[in-house]
Amino acid sequence: MGTKYTLENELVQVTINTLGAELTSFMLKEDGTEYIWQADPKFWGRHAPILFPIVGRLKDNTYRIKDRTYFMTQHGFARDLPFELISSGDDYFSFRLTNNEETLAKYPFEFELTVSYKLEGTSLQVTYGVQNTDDEAMYFSIGAHPGFNWPLSPDQETPEDYIVEFSSPETVDLLLIEGGLISSERKPFLKNESSFPLSADLFAKDALVFQGLQSEKLALRSLKTGKFVEMEIQGFPYLGIWSQSGSAPFVCFEPWFGLADEVDSDYDFTTKRGIQNLAAHEEFACTYTITIG
Repeated sequence: MGTKYTLENELVQVTINTLGAELTSFMLKEDGTEYIWQADPKFWGRHAPILFPIVGRLKDNTYRIKDRTYFMTQHGFARDLPFELISSGDDYFSFRLTNNEETLAKYPFEFELTVSYKLEGTSLQVTYGVQNTDDEAMYFSIGAHPGFNWPLSPDQETPEDYIVEFSSPETVDLLLIEGGLISSERKPFLKNESSFPLSADLFAKDALVFQGLQSEKLALRSLKTGKFVEMEIQGFPYLGIWSQSGSAPFVCFEPWFGLADEVDSDYDFTTKRGIQNLAAHEEFACTYTITIG
């Protein structure tokens, strides 16, 4: 089950579980609103899993490196493994996962994955660090998958009161998903628009997947109460927005360095779309920030 650690200030309280280094609560003290989805297994039994060393699904759960075949299930293994607390202060925690026999059987690289949480006001900065401790190049993807309650105040509002709002006008197509994999099809979605209404129907065929957004931020915003979750995603090449199809009362904002396999994948991990190539003993880092209000 892991050990839970809490960060707080006069405005908010945050809880992180060492199992998967997962954010499990982000609560506004003023009115007790919980912003993070509370993992009801009826819909989706997770809060905010870390996606590593793959994002999404592999074709046939299979990939190849150097003529060897490996098997890994959707989103990789980091979300299901215990991290150790390596550093802490009044406003931050840092956790670490390193390779072991279990990971090497699925993923033939030596690595250190660090996840750091820093609280400032009503904002939580989340930083992923990947260090290649191997003597050869390492291939990986990494992404965030936080789920937010939608609606945030169900006694005062409905899901239809919400929009997704971008910080810049966007003209963008969706990358379509077919059987959990990225299809060759694209669908026009926004045309010089900075917001769209949120509805369960949007997720009838899986996540909305974007590439190359101009916006540095996006927000889940209630037009009725003004409550919001804002996420700063500058630098991430891909974004997923997802909820279980139907009437699941949550939505996920997912900035990614990587994608699911394409439907015509040849299983070669080194040429996989969106894959990151990290030289021996080099480091990679990315940061996103969640602000609530």
